[in-house]
Parts: sequence; structure tokens; C-alpha cells
Amino acid sequence: MRDRAMFQQEELYNELLRLFSPLLDSLGLRLWGLQVPASRGGTIRVYIDSPEGISIDRCAEVSRHLSNILDAEDPVPGSYTLEVSSPGLERPFFSLEQVLEYQGHRVNLKTRTPVEGRKKWRGRVLSGERGLLHLDTEQGSQAFSWEDIQFVHLIYEGSESG
Repeated sequence: MRDRAMFQQEELYNELLRLFSPLLDSLGLRLWGLQVPASRGGTIRVYIDSPEGISIDRCAEVSRHLSNILDAEDPVPGSYTLEVSSPGLERPFFSLEQVLEYQGHRVNLKTRTPVEGRKKWRGRVLSGERGLLHLDTEQGSQAFSWEDIQFVHLIYEGSESG
């Protein structure tokens, strides 16, 4: 049963990606991340980004457009909530490639299974290849399998110009 639910969640993710990407591209926005609900009545979270940053007004505009697409296409069974936002200063990462854009920056991450006896880690992004993320941690260099990372997000360290 769980495998079927995960398959349906993945299908919904792919369908929403297909529906949302052309609109976001046309608006000059980057789809930073997409989270779909694991069950009915959940929240669809859409994270958008652009070089100029994202304002509340821009999120509201995109939300209206995406709501229209969802109403017309009706890909989500049952009720749901749509949230559109910027990934923010402590942005979550949805791919290894995104993390690598922040090489040298500090991140927090949590693994699904313990690595050297622990699941929570903090360190600077060193590199990544072949599905591994390398961090410089207090314990030294540590590699994490992207598939085993439950979540990873940037640690905001304040303005560097300052």
C-alpha cells in the first residue's frame, strides 16, 4: 500500500512539474522546488526564485496563475492547499546541483539512516559527484549519499558586504 501511495505521489509531482514549468519559464522564474502532499487535503508547496529575488506580490501573482492551471487541469484528487513562496535565506535544497551552487557555504542536513552514528550534520559544502555530497564538518570531511539525505538547507550567515 505504501509503495502505491509513493508511486501516486511521484506521478502527481511529475504532472505538476509538467503543468507549472512552462508558466514559470514564461515569467522568467526558476522553479526552485516542489513539494506535493503525501495524502488528500495536504499542501502543495511551490518555491520560486529569480536573480532579482521574489516579492510577496510576485508570489501572489504566481499563485493566481497556478490556481487557474490547477482548476482547469484538475490533477489533484480531493482538496488541497497551494502555497507559493521564495526559498528564503535558509533555503531548502531539492537537488545535489542546487547545493553545489552554494559551495563554501554552511548547511544543515539530516540523513535517513545514521552516518557514523548520527543523522544530523552541519558543515561547509565542499563538492559533490556521483550522487555524493561532501561537507567539511567539525569531524572533518564527510560524504553523504544524496539518496540518503532526508533534507538539507542553507544556514544564513548574514550579509557578506557588511
